[in-house]
Amino acid sequence: MNDNSNWLVHDHDRYDNALTECEIAADMGEWKNVTVLFNAFIEDLQLHMRLEDEVLYPFFVKEVGDSDGEISDLSEEHEEITRLLSDLLYIVKSNDFDHFLDSLEPLHEILNEHNEHEEAVFRCVENEDILSHRDEIMAQFNIDAKGQQTK
Repeated sequence: MNDNSNWLVHDHDRYDNALTECEIAADMGEWKNVTVLFNAFIEDLQLHMRLEDEVLYPFFVKEVGDSDGEISDLSEEHEEITRLLSDLLYIVKSNDFDHFLDSLEPLHEILNEHNEHEEAVFRCVENEDILSHRDEIMAQFNIDAKGQQTK
């Protein structure tokens, strides 16, 4: 296992960078590129959320518990993110930069709040058992150590 120190604190910067790329392409009027970039962003983020909802969160609850309901809250945040993504996908099809830009702001906000919430929950856990199962958990979704899906 490599880099266990970063296992529970995901690379959320990758999503911010992907949205910035979408915004730059939209600003340049490259809507075909925006569509490609945004679809790739959605696919990657949905995989990330599935990994958490279907594997990491249940494993965490089994090993540590969830008496405060933090894991349930994190899953509910995923549902809100999914709704915003759906709305934005529709807006991308309209090629309306101002509407796109205005709609990105709530997504940025909820992603940042969710990331901080998630990192705070997992940072508080000093559970070596979760860390020791890293490779097993990642393998369930064919994810490599850098968070990229393998085929």
